[in-house]
Amino acid sequence: MTYKYLMFDSRGNLVAHATSVYAPRGKEWKMVIDDDDVEEAAKHSYLSLVGDSDAVPAMEGRILRWEGKTVVLEPVRPLEQKDRQNLRVPARFVSYLYSVSGTWKGRVPIVSHDLSSGGLAFFCPRSLQVGEQVQVVIPVTANPLLLDMEILRCRSGPGQDLLYAGKFLSMLREAESMVREAVFHLQRQKN
Repeated sequence: MTYKYLMFDSRGNLVAHATSVYAPRGKEWKMVIDDDDVEEAAKHSYLSLVGDSDAVPAMEGRILRWEGKTVVLEPVRPLEQKDRQNLRVPARFVSYLYSVSGTWKGRVPIVSHDLSSGGLAFFCPRSLQVGEQVQVVIPVTANPLLLDMEILRCRSGPGQDLLYAGKFLSMLREAESMVREAVFHLQRQKN
């Protein structure tokens, strides 16, 4: 069996993809970093690891040494759910928002920017309010998910649609697992 991981820096940005043929146990974890990611991963002393399934623990690890493209990590602490929710990966797909709070009606098309198990950043042509609740379709999971989301912040650039960040509300564990699996699938397609 092969275990697949995404590795993130301390700010929650994706750094590398890794695999291991051994279940993560003990005081040292050995993982093979994808060729294109070794240089970026080598810039860090600590990495957060999230596996492609619930069978492997999410963990922060300290880099002990490098053996070619294999990194040896010492597990430092398990990642709590709030830590895992902040880990985001670039993901581009077209979807729709639906109003929940009732300030507008219908649906609005969006284009995603990044995705995590805790939320979504997306471009939207419509003005949304911070704190507004919407529903969003996540079409990249095995079966499309309709998730409740609260708008957290907005920023814009010249000549662009508004970029919003939202957090998923009251997510079931199964839905979180489906989103995490979709994130892995999207990242593997890019490589």
